[in-house]
Amino acid sequence: MSPNAENCSLCGHTVHTITSSAPGYQCGKSYSIYECEGCLSSFASPLMADDSLYSLIYDNVQYVPGYNRYFSYAHDVLKQKNPLAYLGSQEESYWAVAQHVTARRSAGEELKILEVGCGMGYFSYALHQAGFDVTGIDLSATAVAWAREHYGQFYERTTLQTLHESGIKYDIILMNQLIEHIAEVHQFIAESLALLTPKGELLLTTPNKSAYPGAEWETELPPVHLWWFGEQAMKYIARHHRCKITFTDFTDFYDSNTRIKTYGTPLVSRKAVFDEQGRLIVNQTVLARSPWFHLLERVGLQDMFRRAKMKILQKDRWQGPGGPICACVLQPLQGTNE
Repeated sequence: MSPNAENCSLCGHTVHTITSSAPGYQCGKSYSIYECEGCLSSFASPLMADDSLYSLIYDNVQYVPGYNRYFSYAHDVLKQKNPLAYLGSQEESYWAVAQHVTARRSAGEELKILEVGCGMGYFSYALHQAGFDVTGIDLSATAVAWAREHYGQFYERTTLQTLHESGIKYDIILMNQLIEHIAEVHQFIAESLALLTPKGELLLTTPNKSAYPGAEWETELPPVHLWWFGEQAMKYIARHHRCKITFTDFTDFYDSNTRIKTYGTPLVSRKAVFDEQGRLIVNQTVLARSPWFHLLERVGLQDMFRRAKMKILQKDRWQGPGGPICACVLQPLQGTNE
């Protein structure tokens, strides 16, 4: 897509320019950001992924801002008696998926699950430890090798097209904060839906644009994130692919887990993560949590301390059905995934 794009490639509506000089994830690159007047999504131009950036991220994952927490989770799950419950208490996206797959199993279903874009594999591992039949796939050889070494052999470096050619079908396909990385969204969704069983479902989570009205781009800098979606965009995707859509209500999550409410950050203050030579500009290490922290967290005292601290500091917290993550289930109408 050219910098002079006049239409949204997701829904075809006209767009307007948010900025023509957004900083990139790596120094030396800048992007235009457009907002669609139809589906209300925002997207970067050029709308093109840069696979070399993911190699840089995984080579430095312990120190990359934002991604360093994944490194922490990848080690923490090995210390947990119930890794799925642990991850579900950490972030909305994991909680939403855990709630849904657990409910389906409780209804007597045996589920074959595929996690697309599994990264270091810790969430697939958590599902596996909870007794689910799960496979994690990723395009990163580094990430898949790490996952296989630490968790087991239920990871593959492969593509949706290759899986389709093999004839394998899945009851649930998970995409945890993945769709915003994909340039050709409709093609990717169609390839995913083609892998579902007749009663299969596609579970999507993504940073929620609807939670930040008026913000320019409150998500990872492009080209790591190419899109910023809200509920309106997800509804359009569902209609386009003839799917029923159901959104996750996060009220129960926020009633049990305190999360500080954040607000939009002006793009002018955002900084690149890597320099032009691929070196990290800022190193951020997530400090290892002590056994005492995990104990307090398990008995609920850690969250009580968080709430007291927020009250003293007069900070808002996320509450109610919506928040910074949008999670939804797409279920194809009969005959659309054949």
